[in-house]
Amino acid sequence: MSGYLPYEITKSIEEVITDPELAKKVIEAIEKSLSSIEEKAKEQKIIIKHELKDELTKELVTKDELKATEERLRREIEEVRGEIKATEGRLRREIEEVRGEIRATEERLRTEIHRWRADTIKWMFIFWLGQIATFAGILIGVLKLMLK
Repeated sequence: MSGYLPYEITKSIEEVITDPELAKKVIEAIEKSLSSIEEKAKEQKIIIKHELKDELTKELVTKDELKATEERLRREIEEVRGEIKATEGRLRREIEEVRGEIRATEERLRTEIHRWRADTIKWMFIFWLGQIATFAGILIGVLKLMLK
């Protein structure tokens, strides 16, 4: 406001108060009051601005806090990556161990199957020999009977 009343208001006051000195004093008093109010408003504005800044500072994250949090998160991410790599390495070793066990089991099964086949062939051969001997015995018996 800078201490001056608008022209229309000054004219209205001068029309109501006919004494020019009294009108001037009323206008000056109003202007002083307005100046005083304006100064108090400026002071309050500064106070409110600081209070608002303090409140926002309490609620908002500062750059330093944000950087600290970012660094902490980066460290945690690196730790997790390290744990993942370690777990991955351990899983690869375990998979290789299982593969080795599967290969060993497969080799044992192959050996067992070959042994079983050999035993089966041996017993089949013995069975055939028995059949041939029995058939030969029957054939010789029938031939002897026929020749008599």
